[in-house]
Amino acid sequence: MKIVSPQENKIVIELTNADMTELDITYEEMDYGNIETRRVIWTVLDRARHALSRDIDPSGKMLIETVPAPDGGCVLYITVLQVQTHALGCRGFLRIHKERTRFTYAFDSLGDLTACAMRLREGAAEPCKSSLFLLDGQYRLSICSEMPPRRVKTLLAEYGTPCADGAMPDAFLREHGKLLAEGDAIEKLTIGL
Repeated sequence: MKIVSPQENKIVIELTNADMTELDITYEEMDYGNIETRRVIWTVLDRARHALSRDIDPSGKMLIETVPAPDGGCVLYITVLQVQTHALGCRGFLRIHKERTRFTYAFDSLGDLTACAMRLREGAAEPCKSSLFLLDGQYRLSICSEMPPRRVKTLLAEYGTPCADGAMPDAFLREHGKLLAEGDAIEKLTIGL
């Protein structure tokens, strides 16, 4: 576990896969409405308090952003908000915002792309944000899903070839590829199927 404080009110905590195992939680399970997530956050904040040698009030108002790490861990970006919640007569709160990872995969045939889109649509609780491009004779699907990242990657890899993760490949495609569908490519590919 790596703990740094780039500013007085900001703390960055990198949790490895081993840390997540020790804390008995996964990125997909993290939700502050879940008692186990609260236990993990309080434990991590206590370790940060010791590592940084300063008082961190877990009942204070703070924003926690969680981003998955490629090794199965995650990074927590904690911002302690400078609001005197107790003086206002209200309880502080913690809020977790999860960053959704964008994946870009290439498909050699429309058949593979359509089959993958069907599987993604069936597995998602809500529609995935997806865009479709044509570049160098290949279909490129850029997707951002609520599904667990490992599951999305497994489904995509069954039919396509990974290009990269994150926003950079999407920006490259927008500049050099031909846009075929924006925002709802999976729904458009599976209409009537």
